[in-house]
Amino acid sequence: MNTRFGFFPYDAMNYKAAQAGLDRRAAQGWALKHVYFGCIARFRRAERPSHFVDLDIRSGLDEGADADYLQLCADAGWELVQTLRGMLLFRAMPGQSPAPIQTDGTLEWERFWEKYRPRLRSFLAALLATGLLAFALSLSTRNIAVGLASNVTLLYLLYVALTLLYVLIQWLHSRWYLARCRRAGQVETPGPAATILDGSRVMLAFFLSLILFYSLAKLLGGHKRVDLSWYPPRQEYTATVDACREWPVVLSSDLGLPDSDDSRHLEGFGSILMEFLEYREITDGEGPEAPVYILTTERYDCASEGLARWTLAQRREETRNGSFLWGELEWEDAPGLGFDESFVCRGGSYLLFRQGRVVALVGCSGLDLTAPQHLAAVRSRVLG
Repeated sequence: MNTRFGFFPYDAMNYKAAQAGLDRRAAQGWALKHVYFGCIARFRRAERPSHFVDLDIRSGLDEGADADYLQLCADAGWELVQTLRGMLLFRAMPGQSPAPIQTDGTLEWERFWEKYRPRLRSFLAALLATGLLAFALSLSTRNIAVGLASNVTLLYLLYVALTLLYVLIQWLHSRWYLARCRRAGQVETPGPAATILDGSRVMLAFFLSLILFYSLAKLLGGHKRVDLSWYPPRQEYTATVDACREWPVVLSSDLGLPDSDDSRHLEGFGSILMEFLEYREITDGEGPEAPVYILTTERYDCASEGLARWTLAQRREETRNGSFLWGELEWEDAPGLGFDESFVCRGGSYLLFRQGRVVALVGCSGLDLTAPQHLAAVRSRVLG
């Protein structure tokens, strides 16, 4: 075979590592042909191949390479293969064995230092920006547990964590590497850690692409396990009583109330950590002066009891701080209801409990759910 492909993740800060990698390929008789997608290098067989990697010292707004410099390289026997991430990749012209253009180590170091000294600040800024973004997203989320019921959210959280870790390590490594070069007074060849970090950056970009494609597929294909509505103004009538009864949520008829003719909605989705269901119903009691009852069921079927305990504590704190649609819920301990953990508020109109790996928040305004018949209905419907 006259063609071979290889991984080429190098960043301009580690252009000496790129040079060393190309030199290893050249020693095996391979010359660089092209780099695809920014990281997949194509090599071809050649006689006595050699390469030269130099910094592209232009600013980011400049267009095209320096014509005079390229002509100088061409006159010396180098042809430009590609400009990539602030690097100029050259290979020797056929039949020639040119010497590198940059031979003054001190001048090379000065160019390198001026170009990449600001990088330390940019890494630190990226670290702070990513951390602030993650913090802002956590503050804007009214129900963190629901986020754990989405594989897309879990992948994104993993990506953010890996990005934070990568930027921190890269910043520390860059400081160490620049200090090493400064002590030597020249650009040193980075060690294996630099190549690993550059490869990690490419993997993170690939991981983000997978998340975006996965999110798009979920959006187009519908990521919800169930999505039923009964809402006359929009003429949606999929949330029939029979359809909703197939799911472990509390309906008005379970509590002896009339079925709703106005508003009923059931949705659910899940991830590797938990399955989530939410049911909402608004129904009128019997008689002209009867109150309006607002029913709510949130059900979390967690992968472990530890996660269920965390979910219970999280929902208790979130609803106490106003994340619940119908106002703040001030929970009180209710250990005698027959659950592993249980809390009540608003005169028993709302229950928050955990049984094993299942956590549920069940509410019905104006009704005491701790009454034996109602409590039995809640237990039967939610826990099965």
